[in-house]
Amino acid sequence: MLKIFFNCLLSIVILSSCSNSTTKQSNSNHSIQYIDKIAIKKDQLIDSTIIGGFSSIDYLGDNQYVVISDDRSEHSPARMYELQINFDSTGILNYDFNKTIFLKNMAGDFFQKNELDPESIRFRASTDTYFYTSEGGRTEEWINPFVWEMNRDGDFLSEVKVPNIFFFNGDKGIRENGGFESLTFENDTIIWYANELPLKEDGEVPGFEEGQFPIRLVRQDIKNNLVLNQYAYNISFLSERPDPEDEFYINSVPEILFIDENKLWVMERSYAKGVGNFIKVFEIETADATDVKDINALNGINYMAASKKLILDFSDFNQKLDNIEGITFGPDFPDGSKSLLFVSDDNFSTEQETQLWLFKVE
Repeated sequence: MLKIFFNCLLSIVILSSCSNSTTKQSNSNHSIQYIDKIAIKKDQLIDSTIIGGFSSIDYLGDNQYVVISDDRSEHSPARMYELQINFDSTGILNYDFNKTIFLKNMAGDFFQKNELDPESIRFRASTDTYFYTSEGGRTEEWINPFVWEMNRDGDFLSEVKVPNIFFFNGDKGIRENGGFESLTFENDTIIWYANELPLKEDGEVPGFEEGQFPIRLVRQDIKNNLVLNQYAYNISFLSERPDPEDEFYINSVPEILFIDENKLWVMERSYAKGVGNFIKVFEIETADATDVKDINALNGINYMAASKKLILDFSDFNQKLDNIEGITFGPDFPDGSKSLLFVSDDNFSTEQETQLWLFKVE
């Protein structure tokens, strides 16, 4: 595979989906240019909290961003941070953490250890509020995944009514660590979110052979708490086996980004112990996909999955790559092209980094 180095323009290539369901191909007009990558300083304490575990990022305006930590109140109380990131067409210039926001439950209290697993954060400018997802609590009585709205101080405002199929339910429903890790706004009243790994009744987790590994992309009207559509997206199988082969591996969807009508960008994040991380972004289209919201189980069912094609592969940049989980558009560059930022989750590990990656999208 041709290796693309610093500031090289990515060609957009069309790939067929890895699935035994029917999948169509599509076209794209985007080109994506790598600009810069930096690592955020480790061992920082902000408002007496430990920096790390950044699983999502969103743009607030005026070079201000928000990142959420997936700390389950193990290192510090569950929280997110508002920060400033400055960059130009040559690279990332600097960053500065401005504010820590602690997440609160419905009673207005901090979450106790393992009561939630915060993953994705999105800002809604029209109400000056945040929406965020939890993969679910891991207490003795398991707490189901959720999507909540909160104010800029972290206080609970409202709950999005998610379908019951995404609850923990024995041999059905969400897998552990496979809940809502992604969220994006289509407009002020419509959101998209997805389960990170297939529901137990929908299919298996991705392995090393081509197969059907569908997650559900949910399109929901949050004004009326009404699910509008659900579309199947088939996660790719893994291309690298762990070393040794009986060690941990995963490929899943940590984030999505709305692009246009019927069109999303979907990030796949794979990891194989002893080999490393692999990050790919696919452009998908749902116009010809089957609406599966009324299908309780996808396993053994014929349906049309969303089309997908690769638009960005981080392996092309010859850079140290960590566990990237967050993606957002930022301010436009002077030439009118869009900035695109990614953030990685260091898992509070001394062997990992919190990375910021900057791209230009034309």
